[in-house]
Amino acid sequence: MAMNPDPIAEAEWLAEHLDDDDVVLVQIEGRREAYEAGHLPGAVFADGYDDFTSERDGVRSLVPLPHELAATLGRMGIDQSKRVIFYAAGKSMWPSRGYWVPRYYGFPMVQIADRSLAALELSVTTDEAMRDPINVKIGDGDSSIISMVDEVLAVAEGNSESQVLDCRSDAEWLGESTGAHEAPRKGRVPRAHHLNWELLVDEDGRFLGVEQLRALLLATGLDGSQPVLPYCGGGIRAAASWFAMYELLGWKQARNYDGSWAEWAGRSDLPIEVG
Repeated sequence: MAMNPDPIAEAEWLAEHLDDDDVVLVQIEGRREAYEAGHLPGAVFADGYDDFTSERDGVRSLVPLPHELAATLGRMGIDQSKRVIFYAAGKSMWPSRGYWVPRYYGFPMVQIADRSLAALELSVTTDEAMRDPINVKIGDGDSSIISMVDEVLAVAEGNSESQVLDCRSDAEWLGESTGAHEAPRKGRVPRAHHLNWELLVDEDGRFLGVEQLRALLLATGLDGSQPVLPYCGGGIRAAASWFAMYELLGWKQARNYDGSWAEWAGRSDLPIEVG
């Protein structure tokens, strides 16, 4: 993977560099209203689902294809020369998803703000930022940070030393709910470990300290010695767990299962557990 600065943009640094020409702030949300209510000066809006996921073969929320991401980032005036910083209005998994997608495509300078907009205590505006569109070239994706269904199936069938981490809610894990999105089946991937991604981040959107993160994952049965394949409903919440493991703990064998439950539940040939 290409070199990257510190994956976290600290609030103090952010306050001093809001106007830098090479910095692009992206407020990424599940709905535009959060951006319209107030955003950092110069920040562009990204719709998490529309801009940083793509539906293919009936599976929602997959990583966008190169030409799709090129169109999105070109509209935002973002290419590989920019330092891109993702943030959200409140506690959210979307900045992690925003981070993971361009990193998957080798962008060298991507960060997440260290806390939510609400906790940054910086001036906001309702003026929409306008950036000149540019042409962006997107290369091949990096297979070292993504996992596919066959790898997860090997774990579920006991044929792999890798570990699977379910990042969803307790109700989804137990098979009592499919979460915010309907799915053909309820349940979980067999042999998966479970840790709700929300426990990794405080109410201000800050990731917990390294030792706290390590302790939570260790209590779940994960120590980073084996590849860890996190999944959720569509690879979005799992991106936050991936970020904690890969970038903050240095577990470089962590790979986001992008298809996640949206793919797994839709295939009747794949095993599930409930309860």
